[in-house]
Amino acid sequence: MKPLDTPIATYRLQLHAGFTFADLQDILEYLHTLGISTIYASPIFKSAPGSMHGYDVTDPHSINPAIGSIEELRAIRSWLQEHNMTWLQDIVPNHMAFHPSNARLYDVMERGPLSPYYEYFDIDWQHPDSELAGKLMTPFLGQSAEACIEVGEIRLAVTDQGLAVQYFDTSFPLSISAYDVLQSAITSSDALPIQRLLDELYQQAMTGIPLKVWDRVKQRLIAQHPLLPGFIEKVNSDKQLLSNILQQQYYHLCSWRTADHKINYRRFFTVNELIAVRMELPAVFEEYHKLVHSLYREELIQGLRIDHIDGLYDPEGYIDQLRRLFGSNCYIIAEKILENQESLPSSWAIQGSSGYEFLSFTNHLLTSKKGEEQLVKFYHSMLPSSGSYQDIVYEKKRYILERYMSGELDNLVRYIYTLKLADARINRELLKEALALFMICLPVYRLYPSSDEILRTTFARMRSMNREAEEEIMLLESFWEEDRQLFLRRLMQFTGPLTAKGVEDTTFYVYNALLSHNEVGDSPVSTVNFHQRLAARQQYTPESLNTTSTHDTKRGEDGRLRLNMLSLFPDQWKELVSQRREPNIDPNDEYFIYLSIIAGFPADGVVTPEFVERLQQYMVKALREGKVNSSWSAPDTEYEEACTNFIQQAPFEEMLPFIGQLNQHAFIASLAQALIKITAPGIPDIYQGCELWDYSYVDPDNRRPVNYTLRKQYLSSLIQQEKQGTVLAYITENRSLGMEKLFVTWKALTFRRTHPQIFLQGDYLPLQVSTPDVIAYARVHRHLWVVVVVPLPGFRDTAFTVSLPLDAPVEWKNVFTGEEVSQIGFGKFPVGLFFGGE
Repeated sequence: MKPLDTPIATYRLQLHAGFTFADLQDILEYLHTLGISTIYASPIFKSAPGSMHGYDVTDPHSINPAIGSIEELRAIRSWLQEHNMTWLQDIVPNHMAFHPSNARLYDVMERGPLSPYYEYFDIDWQHPDSELAGKLMTPFLGQSAEACIEVGEIRLAVTDQGLAVQYFDTSFPLSISAYDVLQSAITSSDALPIQRLLDELYQQAMTGIPLKVWDRVKQRLIAQHPLLPGFIEKVNSDKQLLSNILQQQYYHLCSWRTADHKINYRRFFTVNELIAVRMELPAVFEEYHKLVHSLYREELIQGLRIDHIDGLYDPEGYIDQLRRLFGSNCYIIAEKILENQESLPSSWAIQGSSGYEFLSFTNHLLTSKKGEEQLVKFYHSMLPSSGSYQDIVYEKKRYILERYMSGELDNLVRYIYTLKLADARINRELLKEALALFMICLPVYRLYPSSDEILRTTFARMRSMNREAEEEIMLLESFWEEDRQLFLRRLMQFTGPLTAKGVEDTTFYVYNALLSHNEVGDSPVSTVNFHQRLAARQQYTPESLNTTSTHDTKRGEDGRLRLNMLSLFPDQWKELVSQRREPNIDPNDEYFIYLSIIAGFPADGVVTPEFVERLQQYMVKALREGKVNSSWSAPDTEYEEACTNFIQQAPFEEMLPFIGQLNQHAFIASLAQALIKITAPGIPDIYQGCELWDYSYVDPDNRRPVNYTLRKQYLSSLIQQEKQGTVLAYITENRSLGMEKLFVTWKALTFRRTHPQIFLQGDYLPLQVSTPDVIAYARVHRHLWVVVVVPLPGFRDTAFTVSLPLDAPVEWKNVFTGEEVSQIGFGKFPVGLFFGGE
């Protein structure tokens, strides 16, 4: 019997103002017919206005009104319960939005130590910099605060939330610590009511009253003083007074660029607008999870997906708290990128991961290794000055650390001395270099128990990079031997962001040998034993998600496989791209454009203005992420325009025949990937819209509206065609529409729902095949058998045999064709799903 809340198949949805609970209600019947058991929802809690993703939470106690209401969620719950479906909810425990609508944070900025949320956020109030001591760094200005005051960009204002510091359209609360300076502007008896107002506000704040009460008190008192706006305008006319007031705030307003080299709060990656939460504190944990726990108690949700678990101070401790709160029947998974040969800690009380590792080893399975090697060799011959992938990773991680995270590095070095783990005999600069080397050389996002081999490899590489810092390297090495958890846990909160920014958001846009492996959870240097990986998955994490696309993946799952098919035609690819050189564009960027055309080219071969525009927008983002010829902080718009102009004139027509050749193989590889995802150990996860061909680019392109009206029509047509016995011909004729993929998804998911025990509890058996170009495996539960057979890239339509165990059935039903057969093979369809033993 399966655990109560384990999904059979999930469907990931991005909920926002453009796709609400009401929109979800309209597609529930479609998803159920498709074979989905579980709605897998992006964060639904109140977030920054206009958010398209929900990871910038502003109030974890409220459902985002832009998405819908609790009543609408209850209506959805009722429908789901009637259809034996569940809800898996994404939660964000690591960070919240640094935004005016984050009332908890802005209360800290207004009342400082008197706020009940003073320790809620990960802020270093004892930072040694005189500008930051006792203040929260607030890096959102275009220039220094003094310069902003001088040109009139900063003013005081009276708002609905109280007295505020206004910067253009953004309001920051006026800290009560600045009231004394503000009162110095009171010069006449007419302003005595203003003084009484400020005194009364200060006295109320000093009581530490709850936030909601404090807000009501402010609004009531301020409404009673009609002279206040005039007084504030008088203050605004005195620039020196404004400057003095800013200096007394519980926060330090400064240029956004300052955070690149000095900071006293922990961010999500290097995003100033996302401030980390101290989830390790029991009071913070309890307060933050009130709404999501009430949703679970009310059975509105049945499972949780933990976002960015590596960012937490104590991931295992957090999981234990979560498990105690939600109980053993709650399905819980974590977003955790597992590098090659890395696995989830066995002590974590969760069902598994969100599935990036499945993407990786399936992606490598569906690539010709021999052809990939030729493509890599060709890439380096075109760009002889380019380094190896590992060298570029090292270079870019160091660049990110020194250019954007030097403040975090300084804070970590200082923390070593604060904890008395180092003394004056240790050279501070060499210690800083040793710590930087560790963070750069660490090959995983974060270390967990049983990481001894990774540690040895990391320190060996560090020593090869710098022999002068041996004493400092030895000191760092001793921290693990002596279990210095206070420092190590803090350090681990920054190795993940550095890896993500250095690899995913930089290297993946610079090292362009074969972009399909520049993917979240994957890498160009992974090595995979597919059967071994699936067997381990079945043994250790059989309830992890099997995902092939997410909101974070760099390109659509079918575009990725089309790129993989270049490994079948390396010589033709060389001939095609070697003919062109654009003198005004870096050859590496030009090569990136060609690969991106291949990845995103419409399946029907029609180049529309919309596709060209999407590719251009993607290229601008790629250039800025790569940080070579442009960047977000200093965009080179002239160079970007040269690239977008080149795209406008790109040789689409010339490339079309070659893309058509790739498609013949890529379409089948996509069917293979979909079938493996649905039948292999793990829980299949379909990203919104990916039941049809998906050739999207990275966010925001992969969050475009999904045409569900079209998908409903297509699925209805498939069902009707199958009843008429003409479905195979129909889907072949409509291949460019993605009908074959929809057919495989629908048939395999509905079969899985009919026989969940085979896939949730059944054994995984690798099967021998007479050709290396076909892979096969069986799922076996008691007397029930399922055999899956898929072709690998390069398969030619030749006869082959699959060796079955002696106790296997002798008669099989082909789920896709409906045929009764005694021999496992492809027959009338390019992938096989066979059922026997009934």
